[in-house]
Formats: sequence, structure tokens, C-alpha cells
Amino acid sequence: MLRIGICDDSADARVALRAALERALERRRSGADTSFFEFSSGEGLLRWLGSHAGELDLVFLDIEMGELNGMETARRLREADEGLLLVFVTGYTDYVFDGYSVGALGYLMKPPKPDQLDGVLDRAAEARLREGDQAFLCRSGETLYRIPKKTILYFASDRRQVTCVSAARTYTFYGKLDDVERDVG
Repeated sequence: MLRIGICDDSADARVALRAALERALERRRSGADTSFFEFSSGEGLLRWLGSHAGELDLVFLDIEMGELNGMETARRLREADEGLLLVFVTGYTDYVFDGYSVGALGYLMKPPKPDQLDGVLDRAAEARLREGDQAFLCRSGETLYRIPKKTILYFASDRRQVTCVSAARTYTFYGKLDDVERDVG
């Protein structure tokens, strides 16, 4: 499952990007396993992520937004989750080199072309495969969490309920500590 965040202060831009991404994912035959989350500001995205850490895989950010621009939002996102994949989507070329400072996966001009979106989705899939050894994945109900292994402090278990305590937050899911130990390595 791929969980994509779209952060843009323009509702029309969010709708257009989502539609373009849905078409790109349909071409790849992976659209059914994708969830979208839309945010109208960097502040809103950061606030949501504060209580939903590890629940996004890929975030598309507009650069020019209200109080908190996309570049500052990206810096804060990177501090909270260094494994989160970031892509800038903007009408301006002024910030293209700043994207490297936050480890952006891509920098697309609005409106992004289909081949550019395909390229970003390919790089995102490759990055997720490489990350497999660096993140612990667990599921609680319908929610899949991606927890960077280096942030995990410890695990505890009470019957079949396992608690993972990380530097950012606590995750609870059903499982066995033996399985967790095998997965974490």
C-alpha cells in the first residue's frame, strides 16, 4: 500500500495533482493499493503527522504556500521522519537547488507531465525497497506504520498486544515478540 500526501494551498492544484497521480498509478496497475491525504497548508500537514507518524510514504509539496512555505515544511518533515519521501511540485524554478538540502526525491513543475510522475513513482518504489532493512513495518487495524528501526527504543508485550516505543511516539499492534524480534533483526 502506498500512502501519498498532497500539500498545496490551492484546492484546484490538489485535485489536478491527485487526478494525475491516479492516472499514473492506474498505468502501473497499483492505484487500488493507494490512499491519498490532502492538506491545504504546511501547518496542517505537520499537525496531522504529529498524531499520525509513520502513516505517509510520499508527500508532494507546493513551495509557495501561506505562512509556512513548502521548503520549511519539508525541513520540519525531515526532522520528524527522515525516511519520508518528499517531492516538490511548484510553478517556480527558484528553489530547485534547495530541494537537495532536504533530500527531496524530485522537483516537478506544475502541471507535472505523465512521464515525470512515472519517474518519481519509480524512484519512490525503489527507495521503499531499499528502506526495507531500515524500517519496521507493523499493522494496527487498517493502518500500516513504517517505523525507522534506529528510532525504536524498545518493545513490550502483554499477551498478544505488542507496544513499540520509538523516539517519536508509541505504536500498539497485535503480534508476537518472537516475530517482532525476527523482523527487527
